[in-house]
Amino acid sequence: MPKSPLFLLLFLLCFLPGCSVTHALRVQDRQRIDVETMLHEVVSSRIILVGERHDDPAHHQLQLEVVKAARNAGKPVAIGMEMFEGVSQNALDAWSAGKVSEATFVGTYLWNWRNLPWGLYRDILIYARDQHIPVIALNAPRDLVLKVSQQGFASLTDVDLRRLPEGAAEPLPEEYLAELKAAYPVHGGNFVYISEAQMLRNRVMARKIEEYLGAHPERVMVVIAGGGHVREKAGVPEELKIKDYRIIIPTVPGLNRRTVTPQDGHYLIEDPFFDMF
Repeated sequence: MPKSPLFLLLFLLCFLPGCSVTHALRVQDRQRIDVETMLHEVVSSRIILVGERHDDPAHHQLQLEVVKAARNAGKPVAIGMEMFEGVSQNALDAWSAGKVSEATFVGTYLWNWRNLPWGLYRDILIYARDQHIPVIALNAPRDLVLKVSQQGFASLTDVDLRRLPEGAAEPLPEEYLAELKAAYPVHGGNFVYISEAQMLRNRVMARKIEEYLGAHPERVMVVIAGGGHVREKAGVPEELKIKDYRIIIPTVPGLNRRTVTPQDGHYLIEDPFFDMF
């Protein structure tokens, strides 16, 4: 079906390089606010979860703005990133300390997050290096995530479980499965296994956030992760025992200003293209 000139214009505006997020929907009162107002409101929280569509440069620019705002508020900041697994924590520490070259560190990045170019996250990570901000690896071991996605929690051995936080592989609540089925109505026979793999990542990320902040009570953390992981319901926040957090969530197909609720997040990134659906 031919697209209207307006449709094509919106597409170009949303995806041309340099496009940035300027406004958000504050979900509680359905008010459209500018980014500066949102930043002022979120920096008082211990944890700020900033979701993304992984390939959207505007979301990564906003994440950097959140990090800068928290730091400018006078708080020691850490950045928690879904993009890295725990085995790379020493490399991240060396990066934040300015002890490794960019060329060397790009290899670490690509080992962890090989399907998306370094350039998407470069500004965030360069800022972390230059300001000596700790970057914390949040993701679960990929081999265990893959194993669970194919065979379920029951396939994990005692050796596997010792690599995970306690309770990370507990059975899924029925309400969690119901929530995912409602959000993703098309699913195959291994839907439960895929849901378990998603929950495994949520639980590991939540425990790593809590572990770091428990050891560093003076710090706040900006969490950078995919939009599905940062949602209030059935995401990382629901697994956190620390409830002093704010969620900034992106629009994705099916989630926009008309459908978003407080069970999704506190702020919805304004995106005219996705708001059409």
